[in-house]
Amino acid sequence: MSKLFSNLFNKEKDPSASKNFPVKKSNEKSTPMIIFGLMISLLSIFLLLFTINNKFG
Repeated sequence: MSKLFSNLFNKEKDPSASKNFPVKKSNEKSTPMIIFGLMISLLSIFLLLFTINNKFG
């Protein structure tokens, strides 16, 4: 029973078993998308507060 999980603990590192993940390149489109999303979210919060103020205030 003690040798049931022994292969998990005594596993040798096999270079062919490791996956080669591609190196993530920096994306230049992400910064304008973040700024645009931030502007849209701030505008939507402002419009929500403006609507609540006009309807209930």
